[in-house]
Amino acid sequence: MEDILKAQHRSASGSTSKLIKDRARIEAVVEVSGAGRLVLYVDAGGEYSLRRYPESGECSDHNLLAFGVMRD
Repeated sequence: MEDILKAQHRSASGSTSKLIKDRARIEAVVEVSGAGRLVLYVDAGGEYSLRRYPESGECSDHNLLAFGVMRD
């Protein structure tokens, strides 16, 4: 049986969103006013990365914050 990625977003207030399922990759985007966007990528192989994309006008040369591979 092929693995399926599953994600569900939760807010600080405790509200949740629809459960997301995908066989290849999930991308979660959080926009922060005045700071830009944080993007979390997770693929079916367990690889992940967290990147910061600043608001326009700010240098984005070093936007990779974290990366790795999740294992059992």
